[in-house]
Amino acid sequence: MRHTEATTETILSNEERIIADLAGRKVLFIAYFFPPTVSTGVPGSQRTVKFLRNLSNGECHVLTVPATVSDQDNALRHLSLPINGEVIHRVAPWDIFKALLSLRKRVKSLFKRGSSPTGTSEAPAATQPAQSVFRSGNDTKDTRSAFQKLKDFIYDLCYFPDRAGPWILPATRYGKKLVREQDIDVIFATGSPWSGLITGYLISKATRKPLIVDFRDPWMDNPFHQSKGRFLDNWTSKLERKVVTHAAAVSLNTPPLRDAFIARYPEIEAERFFVMPNGFDPSEQICKTPRENAPPDTLVLCHTGFLYGVRDPAPLLEAIREANKGLGDSKKKVCLIQVGAINLSYDIGSRFEDLTQTKTLILKGKLSHEECIEIQAQADILVNIQPFTKTQVPSKLYEYLAPKIAIFNITPKDGALGKIVTEDGLGGLFENTDDNRLTATLIQLAIDKTQLDRYVPINIEKYRVDRITSVLSNKIIEISSRVQDA
Repeated sequence: MRHTEATTETILSNEERIIADLAGRKVLFIAYFFPPTVSTGVPGSQRTVKFLRNLSNGECHVLTVPATVSDQDNALRHLSLPINGEVIHRVAPWDIFKALLSLRKRVKSLFKRGSSPTGTSEAPAATQPAQSVFRSGNDTKDTRSAFQKLKDFIYDLCYFPDRAGPWILPATRYGKKLVREQDIDVIFATGSPWSGLITGYLISKATRKPLIVDFRDPWMDNPFHQSKGRFLDNWTSKLERKVVTHAAAVSLNTPPLRDAFIARYPEIEAERFFVMPNGFDPSEQICKTPRENAPPDTLVLCHTGFLYGVRDPAPLLEAIREANKGLGDSKKKVCLIQVGAINLSYDIGSRFEDLTQTKTLILKGKLSHEECIEIQAQADILVNIQPFTKTQVPSKLYEYLAPKIAIFNITPKDGALGKIVTEDGLGGLFENTDDNRLTATLIQLAIDKTQLDRYVPINIEKYRVDRITSVLSNKIIEISSRVQDA
């Protein structure tokens, strides 16, 4: 990894690292998201990268999509491939819908005088599906005609169960051959996208090699799920059951998600479900110039990541607005830096124009992962916004642990994030209804930054990725040994 020498240090020495030994096993990682990637693919890519970096004494192969992301758009451009000697296999999707659009365009061009003989335009990247030219607006009342619904169904079917659907068949075809030629011992498939888990299931069924499926998020009961209609939603439920029932082991990233799977599949022994949280990598170097360049009279909060749907920063921004009013003429102020894309039900710039004008809300847009880390290191407080989710923990929490900076978590106390924050002391916890408490806390910390230590995470050792990777390597050895002894 490339870093500025003057501003970095390793968290742990090599002697302190835990090396996850594969004991000679060969593993196929099925990871739709893998570097290079745009910012939305960073969490999935980082999970696979961190596992690979900490595995030893084995042979790893990665099955993923082609590298179509430019260096400028690559959010993980600081990484050099291979990460740790893995062999990377890139397979292009068979995008039927995009082919249909191309055919439709060509046919239409035949009936237009003077039109281009090809009628082609630049194709979307392999990791991004074509957008439906048929679908109407998302009205609360469905006013589509029967013909419109049919066309929308065709689009949803082409990108089923998700946008990576066109990758399933070519990846399965290639993966079956790869497993046999390389004599792979265990297949590890991570999702979302859930197409990766289906691909792992199909390869495992065809080759009879054991499968570990890794749920980084809930597939069913996901609060961010967008329905594709009753038929496809029911099919999704059946696919999850097929994948889970077939898998030799099922990894869940939070204890509440494991509990949900055990309740949903009582016919499967509970031991088949195990927890592998996300984590921070102690072998990475991090920026260590915390807050040196930050204005001393400004309490700087930072949120990195996509704000969308129920991940609404409005309660936090309202608290910041009130805190700055409360600070009055003290020359102290509170500021939030937002790094990443925004897709909310309102225009954040218009609604909080007073904050953007006074630079107490700074919108940075999409940046590389390395640039995000540098901005985080200059903040006083790192922010998680995770309301209304009972089984999910945002992956950014674990990235926030490494620099040992104060963390604010805006989330329900009884949700997955709220529980681990409370149990392990991973910063402050504020519910959406805690507006007055949040405002008062911001005022207090802006006046006296020495109080920030109260919100610095405490019990972070269990979230070191080298420890978590050891859990994975032990599971791989256990499963492959079981197959050999059968």
